[in-house]
Amino acid sequence: MNYRPVGNQLFHQPRSSTWLFLLKGILLALLFSLGMILLIALLLYLTALPERMAFYLVYAVSIAAILWGSAYAARRIGSRGWLHGGIIGVIYVLLMLGGGLIVVADLGHRLEPGCEDLFRIYFWCCRGDVGG
Repeated sequence: MNYRPVGNQLFHQPRSSTWLFLLKGILLALLFSLGMILLIALLLYLTALPERMAFYLVYAVSIAAILWGSAYAARRIGSRGWLHGGIIGVIYVLLMLGGGLIVVADLGHRLEPGCEDLFRIYFWCCRGDVGG
C-alpha cells in the first residue's frame, strides 16, 4: 500500500523543472562571471590599476555570480533555496576548478586536491546557500 501523507515534503519527487532551473542558474552565474572577468581584463589593460587588484575583483565577481545564480534558481523553484543555492555553488566551483586545470600549463603540483581546495569548495557552497 502506497500511503503518502498530504503536504509531507519527504515523499515528493523533484520536478523536472527543478533541474532545468538549476541548470539555468549555473549558466547565468557562469555567463555573468565570464562577462565581468572580461570587463576586469579590459579595465586592467586600459587603466593604471595594479594587477594585484585582479585577485580581489575576481573573488568579488565570483561571489556576485554565485549569489545571483542561486537566487535566480531558488526564486524560480520556490522551496529549499539553501539546498539549491549550495548545489549551484558547488557545481560553479567544480567547473571553475576544472577550467583552471585546463587553462594552467603547469599542472604538476596542482593535480592532487588538498585541504585548501576542500575549504574553497565549502566556502563557495556557503555563498550559494546565502543566495538561495
